[in-house]
Amino acid sequence: MRTIALVSEKGGVAKTVTALNVAACLARTGRRVLVIDADPQHNASLVLLRGESARRPTLLEVLMDQDDAGDAIVKSAIEGVELLPADATLAEANIALVGELGRERRLRSALEGLDDAYDAVLVDTPPTRSLLTVNALNAVRDAIIPVAPGLFSLSGLAQLWDVAEEIRRHLDNRALRVAGLVLTMVERNNVSRDLEEQLRAAYGDLVYRASIPRSVKVEEAVSRYESVISYAPRSAAARAYIELSGEIIGDGQRQQGTADGARGGGGGAAEADGRAA
Repeated sequence: MRTIALVSEKGGVAKTVTALNVAACLARTGRRVLVIDADPQHNASLVLLRGESARRPTLLEVLMDQDDAGDAIVKSAIEGVELLPADATLAEANIALVGELGRERRLRSALEGLDDAYDAVLVDTPPTRSLLTVNALNAVRDAIIPVAPGLFSLSGLAQLWDVAEEIRRHLDNRALRVAGLVLTMVERNNVSRDLEEQLRAAYGDLVYRASIPRSVKVEEAVSRYESVISYAPRSAAARAYIELSGEIIGDGQRQQGTADGARGGGGGAAEADGRAA
């Protein structure tokens, strides 16, 4: 089961939209996909439930060990995609979990029984560093960071690497790696071009080749509770998300091959650490 968290400490970078559209692309290839909404803004749930409020149990009850993840998962508006939903009460988790044992491992424990149920799990995280973000990163192997053009786009990237390293060391998730950075909301202007040049110069192949253009079709799709893949399949944004998903699939297959070839998985963890460095 491929586990991926979409993370960014900066809001407004199309993190949720990217999670939804990558999920839709993976599902179109026949993969069984689960989206976990770990953001108290619960925008992913809003879209995938077509504007309806999430019913109990939600992710909050799962993290508080009041219900199993399997009982909280529901079908979504996108065929082939299921959802572990959230609502605004998820914000309570950051306070409610503070005094709980294993507070950083709650999501990881909840997913342990789902290995045979899904081919891919995508976790949409809040744009802040919190127990929810730590739970998400501790539960996945891959972190993908969306980066949108702007003056402060590069701020916080180094901190995310530091958080990943702390989780690898102190929470024993040795497989965790920053799998890639994806340029989002790209326009044909100097701001976007300068950012791309800086990212590719600094991070090289860690930056996905596909970049996601700013597109009104994406906004229209979200307002209709759809992915841009189904709403405007011939649009530039849809083609870009399909290309991005192909890169993600290919990267995961390469990493799986490395892990399978390394006895005990040590080689896979070493490569993960090296690529994130």
